[in-house]
Amino acid sequence: MPTAIAQPGQTLLNPTNHTLILIDHQSQMSFATKSIDPVQLRNNVALVSKAAKEFKVPTILTTVAEKSFSGPIFNEI
Repeated sequence: MPTAIAQPGQTLLNPTNHTLILIDHQSQMSFATKSIDPVQLRNNVALVSKAAKEFKVPTILTTVAEKSFSGPIFNEI
């Protein structure tokens, strides 16, 4: 079986060749997250979303059951 050989990408990421997707960053969803403290999660998401805005990276936001259960997307975003 052939072995894979790592090859560097031809270009760095830029706003024209990628998109940031933030999925279900809502208060009720953060309670189910056990791998990171909810406050740290919110801080990290805020940092990433602000960087994306600064660099004009296209961003897609999603929510689930916003009106009935999960609440609105984090204010930090």
